[in-house]
Amino acid sequence: MPARPVTTLALLALVVPRLAAAAVYTVAASGGDFTVIQDALTAAQPGDTIIVHEKATPYFERLVFPRSGDAGSGFITLQAAPGERPVLDGTGVAGDQSMVLIDSKSYLKVIGFEIRNNLRLSDGSGIRILGAGTHIELRDNRIHDMRGKNAMGITVYGTKSAPVSDLVIDGNEIYDCDPAKSEALALNGNVDGFVVSGNVVRDVNNIGIVCIGGETDIQPNPAKVCRNGVIRNNFVARARSIYGGGFAAGIYVDGGRDVVIENNVVTESDVGMEIGAENAGIVASGVVVRNNVIHGNDKAGLGFGGYASYTGRVADCVFTGNTLYKNDTLGAGFGEIWIQYAKDSIVRNNLVYATAQNKLVVSEYGNVATVLDYNLWFVDAGAGAARFSWNGAEYVGFGAWQSGTGQDAHSTFADPLLAAPGSGDFHLGAGSPAIDAGDPAYVPTVGEVDLDGAARQNGPRVDCGADEATSCGNGITEPPELCDDGNLVDGDGCDSNCTPTGCGNAIVTAGEQCDDGNTAAGDCCDGACQLEANGSPCDDANPCTTNDACTAGACAGTTEPAAGCTTALAGQLQIRDRTLSGGVDAGNQLVWQWKKGGATTGGELGSPLASTARYDLCVYDQAGGTSALAARLGVPGGGTCGGKPCWKASSSSFKFADRNGSRNGVTQLTLRPGAAGKAQLQIKARGVNLAVPALPLAQSPAVVVQLHAATGACWTQTYAAPASRNDAAQFKDKAD
Repeated sequence: MPARPVTTLALLALVVPRLAAAAVYTVAASGGDFTVIQDALTAAQPGDTIIVHEKATPYFERLVFPRSGDAGSGFITLQAAPGERPVLDGTGVAGDQSMVLIDSKSYLKVIGFEIRNNLRLSDGSGIRILGAGTHIELRDNRIHDMRGKNAMGITVYGTKSAPVSDLVIDGNEIYDCDPAKSEALALNGNVDGFVVSGNVVRDVNNIGIVCIGGETDIQPNPAKVCRNGVIRNNFVARARSIYGGGFAAGIYVDGGRDVVIENNVVTESDVGMEIGAENAGIVASGVVVRNNVIHGNDKAGLGFGGYASYTGRVADCVFTGNTLYKNDTLGAGFGEIWIQYAKDSIVRNNLVYATAQNKLVVSEYGNVATVLDYNLWFVDAGAGAARFSWNGAEYVGFGAWQSGTGQDAHSTFADPLLAAPGSGDFHLGAGSPAIDAGDPAYVPTVGEVDLDGAARQNGPRVDCGADEATSCGNGITEPPELCDDGNLVDGDGCDSNCTPTGCGNAIVTAGEQCDDGNTAAGDCCDGACQLEANGSPCDDANPCTTNDACTAGACAGTTEPAAGCTTALAGQLQIRDRTLSGGVDAGNQLVWQWKKGGATTGGELGSPLASTARYDLCVYDQAGGTSALAARLGVPGGGTCGGKPCWKASSSSFKFADRNGSRNGVTQLTLRPGAAGKAQLQIKARGVNLAVPALPLAQSPAVVVQLHAATGACWTQTYAAPASRNDAAQFKDKAD
């Protein structure tokens, strides 16, 4: 029988090995394939997944990806087991300064880890990507306590001629880190094509999120800058620099290009957002900053332009649909919008509301062909008090600004009627003049949305600011509406707040006695929306009250010192009410010392380094035996003060320090646990942020001071009359 010819497919079957099925490895303290994460990474091949389980102790490891996945077989995925968050801890672990290192690798995912305690760094990160690579995803990781210098959360350095591309950094949390003089979440150099979305960056001592180009030590080719990406839906708080006078931006583009920054919220940072170019010859261009909320930042809301004549420039950028609310809280003089060396940029459709210093725009020399129009401006003092500067020329009054510069010809000066900006609600209220006040020629881009994720335009014209007002009752369900039946009638299945009729939607309807917007019990309105009985225990969220109980659906406590608090054998209280020249209360002062205290454990004090901790000082003044709350000072756990961690722990105590007194005037708080007679507490507060009680105090028969911790523990001291001094200027007394 003649030989059969070999077909092409048969030949391929002889020479191409069969692809192995993707493997799934488990890492656990016992019962898994590995007990060490790095061993699993070493074994993993393209397409494989490594599932890491929590265990009683952290994984004390530093990880290096030894190989890439690929387009054919798929990603190498390193991820937490469902519902778990394994801890990767750098304490005492030698090796590279980064906890997870990806050096010129592709098709990788890192998902769901807590990465912590990378200590004594000179240059390191929680996760660091170097060189070149493509299709890398970092998702849902919690990174904290990166300590030292250049101690960053997530860092991407595109150092090679090929880029880092198709990069996703999503849903991570970075906090309590020391990135200065670098950044908490940084994309630097040849990074081409990225999404940075849904991340939380807070309490760091320099810039929060940054896209950089022009640093030749990272990428020598000045054309290969961070570019073609999106920074979206992130929250940045308390990104404050410890050097150079403190000008860290929450979100910053430094020499990058073609980047969209949208739907982010930035607060309590040195500067909210900034587009700049620090390196000579570099131009940040094509950046679109839209639909963001920027509020309560220290020195400026939105800044753009090179910072000096010898640095780079900003050109052809667009700033549209942003809400800026009461920035420059320190009165530094940079206002809401700060323009430096920039040209050919557009500022339109924004809502801008200044602080009491009334500074809306501060434009320095070097601002060329920037156009502002169709914005809404407001200061509480009125249009005549609004302050603007344009290339160094000052204008007082909105009309003077328009006529003197030709800017904002179609803009509006009016109260925007924001819903509740003091509590973080920047939606437009009914009848807001910002509605349909934007540029009639503005056409939202495909997929562009407002702060709720709703369509960017709802009506004949786009609204000014980040919120596009919806029309509850128009028969069209628009986010954040859950329903819309074309009317504002309650109880018909879709209530007047466009939520389905039912318990927990904050609308009282038939069969309900109350509706507080939830179905939790213990808050005076139970899970069936019935009033809880008068006298039912509840929590009024005020540690300075006792015996919290429901009355007609409201929770309220009695302003009395708590019983059972730990006492001390010695102590002192001093309060000064001193107004300095100019009517400023900068001389106010409060000092409390609790000495030779009763036995106090570290567990009772809690962990001040954690953001969940809190300490409240309550000062009660008794008159005829009835207590009134004279002062309350609250200090949260964690956080940064002046760009450094607020709290430090030693072998014997916890210490809080904030020389600015930004938290109720408190500058120092010391918590020292110990055996009976050894425990100590001390708090010092001063300055304009300290609200002192009216003096003299009644002290009839006593003044009582208590410190309450979030753990439920408390410490007390009684100062019985007569005080050593008690007059209109000062109260001073030692404990009995």
